[in-house]
Amino acid sequence: MHFNKLIVLLILLLTGCYQNEIMQKKEYIFGTIVEVTIYGETKDHASDAIELVFKEFRRLHNYLHPWKKSIIQDINQSIKNEKIYTTDDEEILSIIKHNKELESMTSGYFNPAIGNLIEAWGFHRDQNATDRPNSILIDNLQRNLPHMSEINIHRGYIESKNKNIQLDLGGYAKGYALDQAKKILSENNINNALINIGGNILALGKHGDRNWVVGIQNPRKPNPIGSISLNPGWSIGTSGDYQRYFIVDNQRYSHLIDPNTGYPATNSQSATVLLPPIESSGTLSDVYSKPLFIAPEKLKFSIAKELGIDFYMIVMADGKISISNDMLNVIKWHEKIDEKNITVH
Repeated sequence: MHFNKLIVLLILLLTGCYQNEIMQKKEYIFGTIVEVTIYGETKDHASDAIELVFKEFRRLHNYLHPWKKSIIQDINQSIKNEKIYTTDDEEILSIIKHNKELESMTSGYFNPAIGNLIEAWGFHRDQNATDRPNSILIDNLQRNLPHMSEINIHRGYIESKNKNIQLDLGGYAKGYALDQAKKILSENNINNALINIGGNILALGKHGDRNWVVGIQNPRKPNPIGSISLNPGWSIGTSGDYQRYFIVDNQRYSHLIDPNTGYPATNSQSATVLLPPIESSGTLSDVYSKPLFIAPEKLKFSIAKELGIDFYMIVMADGKISISNDMLNVIKWHEKIDEKNITVH
């Protein structure tokens, strides 16, 4: 009798530990805080899976780095020297091909070929710039604006006739890393996890009997403006002017450069998109927030429609909110929002 009670007690304890165990790790990668949380797995299983994910994050950080030694730097140098870059690396060929497609899909507002402009604004360094660049330099770079379509990819080599191309995949890498993490966790039988790369977030499964809940940052305050309950497999991405920026003469200059002007976009404070578990949803949640942030207000909503983004929210430069009806139905506000300051699309 006592033995049976002991067995029952041990089973309950082990089941409780297994189901309610939370394993979490944070690290600074991709120039931001990266966090992976796993629910409902044993400590050893969760810990092993997390280490695999962070190993991949570190690899991608070094692999795609825009200004330190990386394959991207090597490709940029070859293009600058008018040489053909030969490679048998299928991953980088696939990534560049995808970025070519995404520039076309986003009407050029997402343009990873403008690394020279990003560098000129001082965002190719660990510490942000403290002053505006020479306007003649910026105007010259913008007049000679390169495009991803000018990169030719053939089996085994990459080349371009445009020496002004400088690849910067900073607007792509974090989302791509989300998809890679999802793949690793799924292959290791992790069913419930939350991956957060500086506000680019992907949910696997649930947090117990409820969805994972994530906050959307208020661009001008330290607290969330609202929160979203993420259905399993959904991704959310935000682009904002509040992480990488500098201020001169009361004007904020962020790393989100408008290719059409050569200057940081100033019509938005942040843009958030929420995507269902479609193919490459992590990557797209990162990329799609860029055109919604950068494009002129009159074009933002037609671009969202063209890209098939049903859930989005944009905090405009004046603090007013433009939001899709679908997003309005799922967001939980954390502060009182004046209805006069909300436009629903």
